[in-house]
Amino acid sequence: MKLGCSTLLFGGYDLDTALAGIAKAGYEAIELVSIPGMGVHYELDQPDSYYEEIKQKVADAGLVIESVGIGGGFLSDNWEAQVVAASKLGAPAITTSAGGSAEDREAHWPELMKHIKFAKGCARIKGVKVSFKPHVRGAVNNLASSKRFMEDCDSEWVGLNIDNTHLQREGDDPAAAVKELAPWIVTARIRDFKSDDFGIGPVENQIPGKGQSDVKAYYDALCEVPGLEYAVVEMVGSKDFELAEVQRVIEETIAVLKTY
Repeated sequence: MKLGCSTLLFGGYDLDTALAGIAKAGYEAIELVSIPGMGVHYELDQPDSYYEEIKQKVADAGLVIESVGIGGGFLSDNWEAQVVAASKLGAPAITTSAGGSAEDREAHWPELMKHIKFAKGCARIKGVKVSFKPHVRGAVNNLASSKRFMEDCDSEWVGLNIDNTHLQREGDDPAAAVKELAPWIVTARIRDFKSDDFGIGPVENQIPGKGQSDVKAYYDALCEVPGLEYAVVEMVGSKDFELAEVQRVIEETIAVLKTY
């Protein structure tokens, strides 16, 4: 399993800084994010030359774009623009969430299915898969709702962006869930967490081995997923960190993951 890192960890810095730091740490791929308020490393509705320049920067850093990460999901008004940007960047997948909440899942589900029909059509045309994260508290939040979602979507252009910390906070065993969801897993996120509730906890405890998740068991399960090439480190909470501190976190993280 190859290792990647989301540029979200460098949310307070520009793309050049993110690429340099991620490459220095020894990762091989990136999730390139454009999430207002958290990290924006590419813009929508730009000329082809803009996206070509980003692709060249990534290649020059010795990295590849594993996916692009967006906010708002396919319910947003700019979904088509998001798909076009992802295609021009050469990203094989867009990572997002399905929105809604676990409490109003049944009321939200028909709308979810209506919009996903349009979303997967756009994705198919542009050759970009839509990869949804089962998200704590969301309409798609755990093993059961993830299976239901994928069975209802029934499309090769829709898959799952699996994240051990979200599944565990909802009461699932991440490693066991990976085995059940393997046919639908398109992308994977990996980290630790430490929290008494649905929160993710401090960045320090998102470093594998410093939280309460069996990250190795999850990683081992990911290695058995057919066609899955990368496990990508994605953490939240580092936007206001000093650059040296962000670098320390991603270097400590990859050092641990390489022992698995």
